[in-house]
Amino acid sequence: MNLRFLQTVIAVSTTGSLAGAADMLGLSHSAVSLQIKALEDELQIRILDRSTRPPRLTDDGLSVLEYGEQLLKLAADIRSIGQSDSLVGAVKIGVVPSVLVKLIPPALANLRLAHPKLSIDIATGMSDDLMSDVAKRKLDFALLTQPGMIPEGLTESVICEEPLDVITAADIPAASTREILTENPFILFNRRTWTGQQIDHYLRSEKLQVKLAMEIDSIEAIEALVAHGLGVSISPRRVGFPESDPRLRRLPIGPPFLLRRLTLVQRDRGPRKRVAKALERELKRIAGQTGTTGMAAPDSHG
Repeated sequence: MNLRFLQTVIAVSTTGSLAGAADMLGLSHSAVSLQIKALEDELQIRILDRSTRPPRLTDDGLSVLEYGEQLLKLAADIRSIGQSDSLVGAVKIGVVPSVLVKLIPPALANLRLAHPKLSIDIATGMSDDLMSDVAKRKLDFALLTQPGMIPEGLTESVICEEPLDVITAADIPAASTREILTENPFILFNRRTWTGQQIDHYLRSEKLQVKLAMEIDSIEAIEALVAHGLGVSISPRRVGFPESDPRLRRLPIGPPFLLRRLTLVQRDRGPRKRVAKALERELKRIAGQTGTTGMAAPDSHG
């Protein structure tokens, strides 16, 4: 099967016509028609419905389009194997939302600047879903909060550690962390997240009977609610964010200390290891430049 013929099918779908595909590919109208016909003869299916104007993809044609896009991505990945310096091809990265603001954008921008032929797609979600998608090969790798256990077939690299603090509105009278947590409405980070489970486990292990007021899945929303005096919470000192926020008072927890670890998870035998290593180095470099808010992990690659 000629991969260029699959590119022609994609061009027809993208432009909506044979003439548009011809312009996009720099071919004649007849050459586009002949390539589609050759593919139809080889597969013994009808790709285009020629009874309409302009011709449209049939159901079989849509299937060819879907699988053709996957085949062309695989072909690009195979070609990238022999590249010694520049990284090329397409990668899909999963990230937890809390790292999208400060850590991921500069890391990806620098990676793309160094490797302009690298195509990067981002998906967001909760850590357990992202890790499952890496295992199922829906994602190449994911930046997430460290789980209790990594499933067989996956490996992780710690990017940085973020201390967890008790947070209150700036005008709440000073008190011990225990008094603050037990005597005020408590806003909990969603327990479907690993960080939320970590906080919930800490409260139980320390026998802290909090007055649960809300359960929220956004760190930014929790901090805004706390700043307006609607409760207190436990929140990570995130990489890249100012350590001092005039709206909030932060009180370190410990001992025992609480840390949220951000880790890069990938498959043991994934085809994009060179990209993962480059991203890991960039993430650690940025985490190390952001001051004392987050603590970068040592670079395991020298």
